[in-house]
Amino acid sequence: MEGFLIFSISVLTLAFVYVILCLALNIECGVAGMWDLGIVSYFGVGAYSYAILVAPAAASYQHYLFGFEMNPIFGILLAVLMGGISAYLIGLPSLRLRREYFLITTIAFSEVLRITFSNENWLTNGVAGIYNIEQPLKTLFSPDVYLILLFIVFFVIAIITYLLVSRLSHSTYGLSLKALRENEALAKTARIEPSKQYHSVYVFTGCLAGLSGALYVWLNTLIVPTQFTPNVTFFVWTALIIGGIGNNKGAFLGAIFFVILLETLSFLNLSAELALVVSSLRIALVGLALILILRFLPNGLISEKPRLL
Repeated sequence: MEGFLIFSISVLTLAFVYVILCLALNIECGVAGMWDLGIVSYFGVGAYSYAILVAPAAASYQHYLFGFEMNPIFGILLAVLMGGISAYLIGLPSLRLRREYFLITTIAFSEVLRITFSNENWLTNGVAGIYNIEQPLKTLFSPDVYLILLFIVFFVIAIITYLLVSRLSHSTYGLSLKALRENEALAKTARIEPSKQYHSVYVFTGCLAGLSGALYVWLNTLIVPTQFTPNVTFFVWTALIIGGIGNNKGAFLGAIFFVILLETLSFLNLSAELALVVSSLRIALVGLALILILRFLPNGLISEKPRLL
């Protein structure tokens, strides 16, 4: 295939990973009103869970103890499960807090996990990471065909996630979350229990973030702690703001728009010096796009539509 076509398919495949993360953040923030700056935590937990289960046994120069070489399907299931479990455990203390205190707590937990990923050599191979993670069924196809297959699989998973989140958002459960978002005290009078609702949606968000982490490792075939910095949370929030907080279609399109914007400059044929400058300007370009969206479309590309009861 032509270089530009390969690049385009690769970028869109990566975009579907961010679509799942955006949808997870949207149901937590846009629907339930829980402003979370630590979604990268569950993204990382899912990624490492998948890597440890699927990766080959450690070579002599590597330090991690576990590499089970199991079927990637089990890796994805474990990533979803561990994302949900970690969200449940972290939610026990953090969900007792509200607003900025909850924000600070989620950031703190994400940094604790990132430092753990960097320092626990026996589990994660430390800063060196885990690599040479086999992509399932890759040997059965040519590289070009496999790239298209990945695109289709990730697209289908993203669509299923979108349908699931949309169905949940418009269900009785979703309406109860929106009631808590608008007026928690009033929602309590309708016998809506805030702690249970917040905790359940937080666990659901963790499961989706864990799923996206597994797909991210599947796509990249390696994992290092620097992939799970607060920048990831910033990127997902930016994509959600661009698309429109509270609207699942906006979250879907915002993630695709954001990844295309972020990765397009990588395709340019530049000298090493200029490429370094352009790479550092990518964040500035994202910031400029965010400013323009907030200036001219403050509710994002697709704003949340009020629902008449």
